[in-house]
Amino acid sequence: MREALFISHSNPEDNAFARWLGAKLAGMGYEVWADVMRLHGGSDWSRELEAALRLRAVKMLLVSTPAAMDKQGVRNEIEIAAQLAQQLGDPEFIIPLRLIPYQPHFRIAHLQYVDFSSRWDAGLAELVELLSTVTGLSRRGGRPMQDWLSAQTLGATKLVSRSESLVSNWLLVRRLPFMIRYCERLGAFPIDSFHDRNQHHWPIVPFGTGILTFAKPDRDRLPPDIPSRKVNELRTFDFLAHGWDEFGITPYDARNQVSDLANQAFERFLKARGLKSYEGSSRRLAWWGDIRTLPKTKVTFDWPRWAGRRQIIGVSGKRGVHWHYAVTGHFRTAPVRHIRLSARLIFSNNGLDALEDVKRMHRLRRSFAKSWRNPRWRDMMLAFLWWLSGGRAEIELPVSYQQRIVVLLPGVTFKSTTSAIHIGEEPPDEDDPDVEGDDWDDWADEEPEHQESDQ
Repeated sequence: MREALFISHSNPEDNAFARWLGAKLAGMGYEVWADVMRLHGGSDWSRELEAALRLRAVKMLLVSTPAAMDKQGVRNEIEIAAQLAQQLGDPEFIIPLRLIPYQPHFRIAHLQYVDFSSRWDAGLAELVELLSTVTGLSRRGGRPMQDWLSAQTLGATKLVSRSESLVSNWLLVRRLPFMIRYCERLGAFPIDSFHDRNQHHWPIVPFGTGILTFAKPDRDRLPPDIPSRKVNELRTFDFLAHGWDEFGITPYDARNQVSDLANQAFERFLKARGLKSYEGSSRRLAWWGDIRTLPKTKVTFDWPRWAGRRQIIGVSGKRGVHWHYAVTGHFRTAPVRHIRLSARLIFSNNGLDALEDVKRMHRLRRSFAKSWRNPRWRDMMLAFLWWLSGGRAEIELPVSYQQRIVVLLPGVTFKSTTSAIHIGEEPPDEDDPDVEGDDWDDWADEEPEHQESDQ
């Protein structure tokens, strides 16, 4: 009797998904077959799998990815399943599961897929609803799950009792400016110009008929061509804790306004270091350096407890693009005051100008660094911060001629009593093979622009 679900997938590329899906379906009471259950020697598992497909399967779940479409084993299973579909009179015997975009095998080009590309849980819900309509497919409580549970642990991370230092992407803020000020313009100057952030040399937040800023109008000129006056000022810590009753600013609003000012200061600092901005779909800016700004060789860093070498810019001859490490920073007031970094990659054709093709940028971002593990991203952040600060343990973000936001580097370090070990594999820590062997000498070295903060 046919009542099994046969999972066909690319091995080893899609093993993690096949284990996850098989365990979920087995837990729901379905009989499930896939080669990731091949746990013990001594049996001809390939013959058993073929027998399960030919004799037991009521549906074949085809994990559809570019890798799967290229694997001869998967293509053989598609051929067998296509023949079974004709014999059983079931044109939907094969159910494609779209994990990532792919070019379908001609045998399945006409079939509607179940989409797992955005969220696996959403795809599973759609698949289970579809399976509920399949005649002859039964679900039995208490089906044996030990094989699937054991298979699920293959390639998983093992935890051991061993201390390990972990560095975070939180850059602690050591000092904020002492006072925040509310200023208004003098005379009949247009308020739009006064509220325009680009007209000001220092960070400002438009508020009412004036602005909030850390700068002084008499000394810092806000902005240079529009006279202004200070209406009132307040200690920054009181502003964050209690807001500003005089202007109807709540503590929540105050925290957002200080975050806005700090974010502007951080981005101005990055720009002063010669970095460029790239606006993502969320309209947040990612800051990256081109081949004229960043070192084209590995950056050596030597932070306390963290030392190494890592590239933060490179070229891929295979894909014909340059890749650039980029960061987005966001000031947070809780649980401690810090700037939280987010990392991403920006791609360019010439090492100077970000790709204008948004779809290509998105595809490269999803595929290029797929094999990069956490240690690599950590070391790229540490190398980037070393370059950014010139090896100093802090950076100063000017918010006026005299006041600075002081940020500690490299990031908050935690001590864990447990370490993670990857079973059966060592996380790669070498540079992308695409980078190795490329000749950077074709480009003339130029010193990155650097603007010293004035005290």
